[in-house]
Amino acid sequence: MSKPEDRLQTLARLVETVHRLRAPGGCPWDRAQTHQSLRQYLIEEAHEVLDVLDRIQSAEDLKNEAIRGAFREELGDVLMQVVLHSELTREAGAFDFYDVAETLNEKLIRRHPHVFGDVKADDADSAFASWERQKAKEKAAKPEAGSLDGLPRSLPALQRTARVIEKVTKVGFQWDDMAGPLAKLEEELDELKAEVRALEQDPKNEARRRKLEDELGDVLFSVCNVGYLMKVNPEDALRGTLSRFERRFRHVEKRLKELGKLPEQSTLEEMDRFWDEAKALERDSKKGS
Repeated sequence: MSKPEDRLQTLARLVETVHRLRAPGGCPWDRAQTHQSLRQYLIEEAHEVLDVLDRIQSAEDLKNEAIRGAFREELGDVLMQVVLHSELTREAGAFDFYDVAETLNEKLIRRHPHVFGDVKADDADSAFASWERQKAKEKAAKPEAGSLDGLPRSLPALQRTARVIEKVTKVGFQWDDMAGPLAKLEEELDELKAEVRALEQDPKNEARRRKLEDELGDVLFSVCNVGYLMKVNPEDALRGTLSRFERRFRHVEKRLKELGKLPEQSTLEEMDRFWDEAKALERDSKKGS
């Protein structure tokens, strides 16, 4: 393990490397970038980290050299985005990477009085409550602040929905038990079914289609609320479902190729048979593990 001062020098070298890339005679691509042009890369790099996280279920997985290397590299790509944006703001005379680090450090100390102050927190729940109380104090100093402030509109819709539900629940806008959320979900499903039947009867009716979209959104919101109350993250749940779906459908395609066929040349019954086969293989694999 290298000394702390050596680690600090590593960080300083990274900042200097990015400065060199942006300087006259540096990389033409890096010099052409703006905060707006970099938006897509920030999103892409964050999602590439998520892809690696899907492969890490415990610390044991980090013993895998390929996973460990991919994780380190993808985290570095996210850090690159932070350093690059900070270099652009330094050039504009606003702030630099070290200012960003200092602001973060100050906030962490301020938000953790149970570590850096005299507040007591003996477990994760009490520590989180301490964090929330400190945030509430900061919000109270801003009279115009609301309960839903601080949620980026660019968040994936399921993730943003979960955070909205979390925030309104904390101020008491939530049912006392699961009976209400489940009844609401049933109600929204019935309304969605009614709109589906209505649009089937009049498929060119755009007003009906917009109403169906509204009802589908209501169902998704209600599902997210059930997930929140049961401590299941809807974004993670859907990512898991997508992963299983993709894995099973690839099995379907593989089995069809063995018959010399493509999915579009096959019947639904054939594809269903191989789909069920994929599910059975997954069950057998879990039993054997």
